Amino acid sequence: MTALATKIVDLGQLVQVVYVALIAGVVVSLAFSLVIRGSVRAGERGRERPIAAGLHGLMAVLGLLVVVAAIAFGVSTMLSK
Repeated sequence: MTALATKIVDLGQLVQVVYVALIAGVVVSLAFSLVIRGSVRAGERGRERPIAAGLHGLMAVLGLLVVVAAIAFGVSTMLSK
């Protein structure tokens, strides 16, 4: 039974899938948290501190770009296989 299971499941690829998924999940979660934080802070700082609001807005846009890039990469990878 064990010999059959090792032919069906490649342990090296399975481990690679687990750690790549873990890294991707952490990166996308952190990037989206930057979107939320930047958006909220930009709204709070709007008129009283326009430079800080602009920097927080930039942080939100950059975080959103990372999230969109990760989604596009994932979709293109799934469609290519």
